[in-house]
Amino acid sequence: MKNKILALVLARKNSIRLKNKNILKLGQKPLIGWTLSDISRLKKNFDDILISSDSIKILKIGKSYKFITIKRPKKFASKNSSSESTALHALKFYTQKFKKKISHIFLFQPTSPFRSKKNILKAIELSNKFKQKRIISCKKVRNKLIINGNIYICPTKILKNKGSFESKTYIPLIINSKKQNIDIDNIDDFNTAKTYVK
Repeated sequence: MKNKILALVLARKNSIRLKNKNILKLGQKPLIGWTLSDISRLKKNFDDILISSDSIKILKIGKSYKFITIKRPKKFASKNSSSESTALHALKFYTQKFKKKISHIFLFQPTSPFRSKKNILKAIELSNKFKQKRIISCKKVRNKLIINGNIYICPTKILKNKGSFESKTYIPLIINSKKQNIDIDNIDDFNTAKTYVK
């Protein structure tokens, strides 16, 4: 039996190092648009798609893709709010409103705009094979695996019990592409991303 996967995008309005980064134009669309476009092209692989944000602009962009949106409460929108607590809030909202069971959350972070279709599908395949394990994308640096923030799939039971997307024991999805490993945190990262966009 295949996993029941909720594609979840968490996107705050304010960011510390790069102001309004989720809606900054990267090429012809806002940064978050790259992630939403990826999900839209592969939507048949997800049971549902949910955008959680405290930004009206971001929620409007999410609605333009016909995705479910949730206005994030202030307590889940501060610089100290964790992705895990925000994800659990979104999951609770979804299950209570739609009365559907979700077995796994696929976390899409808008700061990783260059995921490949191949790696998204590979992550889902690994998740269906290792149902009780987290699937996390990594890059290799001096023969060490470093989590790159590109892909996280976590069983909902583990997220509820452990309260974390990360773990010392997980199934790695190794990504070697420099482009795909970009994680936008500051202006230098954003300028690097621009070099890959025509």
